[in-house]
Amino acid sequence: MNFLNDFAHIPDTIDAHAKRRLPAEVLDLLKAGGVPARVRLVGMGGSFNAATAAAEQFLKLGFDARAELASHLLHSSAMTVGSDELIVLISYSGTSIETMRVAEALHKGARPRIICITNAKSGSLLALCDAVVPQGLTEETHKPVGPWTATYLSLVKIAFAMAGQEFAAPAGVKEECARLLGTANSIIALRPSLPEYIEFFGRGALAATATQATLIAREIARVPASDWDSSTYRHGPIEAISPSQLSIIFAAREGRQAGLDASFVTAMRGIVDNVLVVGPDGSDMPVRVDDILLPLVSLFLPAILSYAWSEKAGLTAGEFRYTSHSITDEEVLTNDG
Repeated sequence: MNFLNDFAHIPDTIDAHAKRRLPAEVLDLLKAGGVPARVRLVGMGGSFNAATAAAEQFLKLGFDARAELASHLLHSSAMTVGSDELIVLISYSGTSIETMRVAEALHKGARPRIICITNAKSGSLLALCDAVVPQGLTEETHKPVGPWTATYLSLVKIAFAMAGQEFAAPAGVKEECARLLGTANSIIALRPSLPEYIEFFGRGALAATATQATLIAREIARVPASDWDSSTYRHGPIEAISPSQLSIIFAAREGRQAGLDASFVTAMRGIVDNVLVVGPDGSDMPVRVDDILLPLVSLFLPAILSYAWSEKAGLTAGEFRYTSHSITDEEVLTNDG
C-alpha cells in the first residue's frame, strides 16, 4: 500500500486549511458591496462538487446560493447574472477554459463582484477577478483531496464572513483524520477486490460527497460508478439495484437528516447485503467530526479504497487514457465538427 505515503500529509493539510484566514482583499470586497442578492459558486469537475457541498453552508446561514457548472453559466445563464450578485470562480489550475470564458463574459455584462479560488499564482483568470483566495497546495498536498479541501473550506469561510462571523476550526480534526488513516487496512478489508460497479449515496452536502466519490472511483480505479441523492433513489431508480454492486452511503451523524439516512440504510440493507455506510457511530467507517467537515472527511473511504484497487490493478493514479482528449474548449470542438 505505497499510496498511503501520499496520504500521510492529510491530517496536517486539512488542519492547516481549516485554520487559514481569508485574504484581507477578499474580506474587504465582501464588506464593500454589502449582502449580495445571490451567490453563485462556479466551477467544473471536482471544483463544482466542492462548491455544491459548500452551497449548503451558505443556505444554512441564510444566503441565496447555488453551485453552477461553468459550462452552464457560460452557455445558458450568463444573461441572468445581476450586478448585485457575488460570483466565486473556482479553478485549481487557473486555466480551465469554461471558467476563464465565464470571467470574460461577466466583464462584458452586468459585472458582479468576482472572487477566484485557485492554486495558480498568476494568469488571465486571476486578472479578471476582484479578489483571489490562493489554495496554496504543493505537489505533495495536492492528492488525493487537496483541491477539494482547499476549495470547500475557503467557500465555507466566505459564507461565514458574509454572515459577519469568523469560521473557527473545530477541535480535534487533525487527530480524527490521523485516526481514520490509521484504520486504512480495516477500510480496505471491507472490500479488498474491485467491484464491478458502485453506487454512492448522500443527501444535502453529502450528496456532493457522493458525486466526488464517484469521480475518484472512476478516475483512480477506473471502475464504473454513479451517484444518487438518497431520497431520489427511492423513487424508482432502486428498481435496478443489483446484489453484485457495491453500495456506499454517506450518512449524517445528527439531526433530522441522520434519521432519514438511517431509514435509507435500513431499507437498502433489507434488499442487498453489499452496503457500506460512512459517518455515524456504529457504521463501517465512523467519522467523528462536526457536520461542516463531514462532507470532506467522509471522502477518506472512497479515496483509500480506490487507490488500493488501483495499486492492486497496476494502474498509475493521475495517468488518464481519455480525459486529456476530452477536456478542451467545447466551442472549438463544435466549430471543428
